[in-house]
Amino acid sequence: MKKTLIALAAVAATGAAFAQSSVTLYGVADIAVGDTNAKTVTGANADSIRALASSPLNNGNSRIGFRGVEDLGGGLKAGFNFEQNVSLADGSTGNGTTTALSTDVDTFQRAANLFVSGGFGEVRLGRQLTTSFHSVTAWELTGAANYSVVASQFGFAGAGSRDDALIRYISPAFGGFTVSAATVLKGNDANSAVAGEQNKYDLAATYTAGPIAASIAYNKVQRGNEGMALGGRYDFGMFKLAASYHNNENTTGQIRSEGFTVGAGATLGPVALTLDVARDTEFKDTNWVLEAKYPLSKRTFVYGVVTEDGKRAAKAATASNVAATAAPSVRGFALGVRHNF
Repeated sequence: MKKTLIALAAVAATGAAFAQSSVTLYGVADIAVGDTNAKTVTGANADSIRALASSPLNNGNSRIGFRGVEDLGGGLKAGFNFEQNVSLADGSTGNGTTTALSTDVDTFQRAANLFVSGGFGEVRLGRQLTTSFHSVTAWELTGAANYSVVASQFGFAGAGSRDDALIRYISPAFGGFTVSAATVLKGNDANSAVAGEQNKYDLAATYTAGPIAASIAYNKVQRGNEGMALGGRYDFGMFKLAASYHNNENTTGQIRSEGFTVGAGATLGPVALTLDVARDTEFKDTNWVLEAKYPLSKRTFVYGVVTEDGKRAAKAATASNVAATAAPSVRGFALGVRHNF
C-alpha cells in the first residue's frame, strides 16, 4: 500500500511538472495572385499574372513554427522558438523570391533561439528578429508586411530583419517605456565582407501607451554599416497617422539612404485601408503602397495591394559605389489571402 501511494505521488508530481510546460505549433499560410514589371522570377512566365508565395507582393511569408515555455518557479521562465519558411507555390522551404524552386540550407532560417525571462526582463539567444526590427514595427502601419515601403526603402534602421547568433536583452515596461540592447559577438563575425572578425550592436528605446507608439533604433556593425530610425504613430480611433526619419551610412560615412516616411490608415466598416509613402531624399527615390484588408475571421483575411518602388536598381548601384544606370520604377499588384494558425 505504501509503495502504491509513493508511486501515485510520483505520478502526480510528474503531471504537475508537465502542467507547467507547454509547446505550441503555429504558422501562417499566405498566397496571392498578382503581377509585377520586375521580371526576376526564374522558371515562370514573368509576363503573366501568376500565383505568388513568399514574394514582395505577399502580406507575409508562409511559415511553420514551434514555440515552447516552461515555468521555472520564482517568476522565472525558459523557452525556445524554432521557425521555418514554407512556400505555398512549390512546397519548398526557401523564400521563393528569386527562383521557382528555392530551398534554404538552414532549416529554421526564420528563428532558432532560446530565452530566459523574469522580473529583470528577457534574455534571448540565437537566430532571431533584431532589436531594430521590433523598434520599427512598433509604429509601422502594415505590420511589417512583405510590401512595407518603410522596409523596402530603408530596411530596419538600415539593417535586415534577422541576425544569427544574436544575444538580445529586453527590459520590463516602465510606464510604457522599454529598452532593448543586442549584440553579435566578434567571434560570430557580423561582417564577413571584410577581413577579420567583426561584432555588431543594436539598441532601441520604445514607448507605447494608449494611442501613442514611438521608437528610436540605432545599430552599428564594426567596420561596416550603421543605421538609425526614429518613428511614431498615433491612433485616433477610426484612423491612424505615422511618420518617421531614417539615416543609414556605410563604413566610410557615405549615405546609403536618408529620408522620411508618412502614412495613414483608416477603417471603413470591416475594411482596413493603409497608404504609406517612403521618400529617400538623398537619391530622390519614392516608394508607396496602398493596402486593403477584409477580415473573414479573427485569423483569416483577404488583402489587395498596389505598390511602386521607384528607381530601385539605380539607387542600389549608387549606394554600392557602382556607376548608376537608368532604371524603371518597379510596380506591382496582388490579391491574396492569409490564414494564421
